[in-house]
Parts: sequence; C-alpha cells; structure tokens
Amino acid sequence: TTSPIQSVNLAILGCNTSIDITHGMGEVTNAFVTVINNGTIDLPNACAILRAIDEDREHPDKKICVTNLPSQQQVSLKLTVDSQYKVDTIIQIDVTSNEITLLRLDKQSCRDISLFGGAPSDIGVVKPFTP
Repeated sequence: TTSPIQSVNLAILGCNTSIDITHGMGEVTNAFVTVINNGTIDLPNACAILRAIDEDREHPDKKICVTNLPSQQQVSLKLTVDSQYKVDTIIQIDVTSNEITLLRLDKQSCRDISLFGGAPSDIGVVKPFTP
C-alpha cells in the first residue's frame, strides 16, 4: 500500500486596488490566487487567507474557504484586505485545511492583474487541475 500524499501549490495571479464603500473602507487590496491540490488526499475546509503589511481593519473577504478541495482539483479565489491609501502593499497568503497551515507564500510586490488578462471568470469554482 502507499500512503496518501498531501501536496498543495499556490499561484498568485495578480493584485489590484479598489475602494470598498459597502464595508465602510477606503482603499482595499485584492489578490487573485489559485489554490491547487496536487496531492492524493482531499483537503476538507480548505481556506486561503490574505494578510498585508499595511492592513488596517479586518475585511470580510480576507479569508475564503471551500468546503472540500478534492485531490487533483484547483480553485481560484479573490481575497481582499483593507490597506492604506497609496502605500506599496507587501502581501502574505496562507493555505489551510481544517485550520492547519499547509503553505505560506509572501510577495513583495504583486503585479497588476489587469495587465495579465484581468481577473479570472471562474472565481470559487472547483475544477480539475491540469499541469
């Protein structure tokens, strides 16, 4: 028998800034990421959590979860943090399963998503991973 392999990858697709008046916040930083489960076991309660060095109040979309991320599947997510106006934002993204951190990725600067095809149209859709 073989033991199950837990393997997670994270791709930061890009970032942008916007204004979030619906939550009473000024400038926010959005990060678009793809969480990839390329292991052999499913990841229950799989979450991506965005942090920023200049983060102010906690945004409701700083942590996005899917109930289950099956083996060999991926999901693209849009994460948001309240960030300071016109300050370069250094970001960190954690991937967790059942509150256990599986992967942490820091990015000193995040490329503008609009320069690279824009935001993905399949945000939140779990779909097969193809390398």
